[in-house]
Amino acid sequence: MDLRDSAEVLGDLTSDEGARLDAAALECGLTTLQLMEVAGWQVARCAWQHVGNRAADITVVAGHGNNGGDGLVAARHLATWGCTVRAMVIADESRVGGIVLDHLESARSCGVDVSIGVDPAALDPLLTSVDLVIDALLGTGLQRAPRDPQASAIRVVNASGCPILSVDVPSGLDATSGKAFDPCIRAMLTCTLCAMKRGLRGGDAPAHAGAVWVADIGMPAAAWERAGLPQPSGLIGGELVHTSS
Repeated sequence: MDLRDSAEVLGDLTSDEGARLDAAALECGLTTLQLMEVAGWQVARCAWQHVGNRAADITVVAGHGNNGGDGLVAARHLATWGCTVRAMVIADESRVGGIVLDHLESARSCGVDVSIGVDPAALDPLLTSVDLVIDALLGTGLQRAPRDPQASAIRVVNASGCPILSVDVPSGLDATSGKAFDPCIRAMLTCTLCAMKRGLRGGDAPAHAGAVWVADIGMPAAAWERAGLPQPSGLIGGELVHTSS
């Protein structure tokens, strides 16, 4: 599917519109926990397909925000499907709380080896001989260049040479303009959630996002209406739609 012609089918969300849509979903009675669970499950599906529907060695590099929570949910599902999954949350332990901490603890309870820390060098042993790295560091709210420790983590992941799947957008990419800040993840594929992000259509995105998949996460029609945004026609029934950037 040509991304230039897919706005009606797959959506065309800016960063601000995505935040408005999330707020509308909460007003409709959904919780962030519910949306994050479905989002992480779709990321896991995308990863599972990429590794050939088999038990693989996977590392999740997560931030302390909602993008990191999506990655930790994906880690739990992949471990359930037989993968060997390790995860590192790049943050001071005091900053990991709320829903993200809940998902971290459930991932640990389900067999994921999860660590927390601000030393990107600790990533090195987690990036040795893995089949896939899931980048869940920074999400669609980013509007400036990443700062340490996330910036250093991005550089370490890029330097590893491992295939990378980014959650929503590659960490370091502006979800609205498509500008790649320095540094920015260079992914093999990106699983973008709820609807296509405008920044994945052009700018620097083709060099950083790889193959783009768009995942239905069950955003209610009422939320789209409340937010004043058109609901994509092609994202129903739990679809995970493969496009190309």
